[in-house]
Amino acid sequence: MSAKNIHSEPFDSGTITKLEIFEDYAQAWIPTFVMQPHFGEIHIFDFFSGPGYDSNKIAGSPIRTLEKINEQLGNILSTKTKIVLHFNEFEPNRKSQKKFELLKKNCEDYILQNPKFKYFLSINYYNEDAEELFFKLIPIIKEYPSLVYLDQNGVKFISQEYVDELEKLNTTDFIYFVSSSFFRRYGMTEEFKKALEIDIKELESEEYRNMHRLVFNKINSRLPENSELKLFPFSIKKTRNIYGIIFGSKNYAAVDKFLKIAWKRNSLNGEADFDIDEDENKIQLDMFEGQKMTKVEKFKHELELKLLERKTVTNKNILMYTYSNGHIPQHAVDLLKQLKNQGKLEYTGKSPCLNYENVFRKKNIVNYKIIKK
Repeated sequence: MSAKNIHSEPFDSGTITKLEIFEDYAQAWIPTFVMQPHFGEIHIFDFFSGPGYDSNKIAGSPIRTLEKINEQLGNILSTKTKIVLHFNEFEPNRKSQKKFELLKKNCEDYILQNPKFKYFLSINYYNEDAEELFFKLIPIIKEYPSLVYLDQNGVKFISQEYVDELEKLNTTDFIYFVSSSFFRRYGMTEEFKKALEIDIKELESEEYRNMHRLVFNKINSRLPENSELKLFPFSIKKTRNIYGIIFGSKNYAAVDKFLKIAWKRNSLNGEADFDIDEDENKIQLDMFEGQKMTKVEKFKHELELKLLERKTVTNKNILMYTYSNGHIPQHAVDLLKQLKNQGKLEYTGKSPCLNYENVFRKKNIVNYKIIKK
């Protein structure tokens, strides 16, 4: 399968979506470590950087990264945090590496306009095959707090050897971009089977809109049983194809940030840039089944059933359950308040204290009492 040169034309809406999600996450990730001076140095890796802009001068991931760093200029200078960027761009089978040269020029031009960058920022440029470069840079990724961006035009980086390396990392967050719907067309080829083998019957029976979910579930199932790595999908529709992001981290603060970004983009499902579960139609009554539940309604219903089986439960238990199901804390908070008003649950105060700040940072563990009627 030949790779498409996406920078010779304007970014489409799907590409803009993935860039904005990466940008939003970088915006949340950078101050997290900058404001903890004991780290001292952080690294961001972009293995498929592109030239920096598309044909309409819309910024790609390298320039967006520099812009997010510039927003934190005051904090970075005050904490004296060193930031190291690793930008790679490589066009196989081409003698002239024009995109790589443009990448360097566009980044250096941006830095010239921001002279204070010289006090804390350094950029390493690479013109190498990303598959090989990834393993060369793993020792650096292991050593420092790192954000890894793998925006490939394909599927190779979901191969087991790459997932295994990322699974071992403790202070690394990563964002994959996967051409998931290509599995429907090329899933039986050696290239795709090497990356991720999916049974042809599964590929043919799964609804097209769920192709990224299918790929995600297969990847998730290959993690070690005791793995602390948490993965989350986000499907993106590009014309007739379904692509997707896979976010990964071992840190609940990172999970909280990513899920809030995802649900802010789509309050219907927090998992796609389209109505993947057709939730908008579920407000209509089905004459045979009654009203179907939306994703949020189903989560609240299932959480309520689990709560009513217990005598007590803590805010930490519920928060971890909420994250593991790909929901933001507010969805659980809404249910807890409702159950309290109905006399089914008791907790002290107006707030159930169910959020990352209370549970993990302040370690304010609250017990909820379930009222049996």
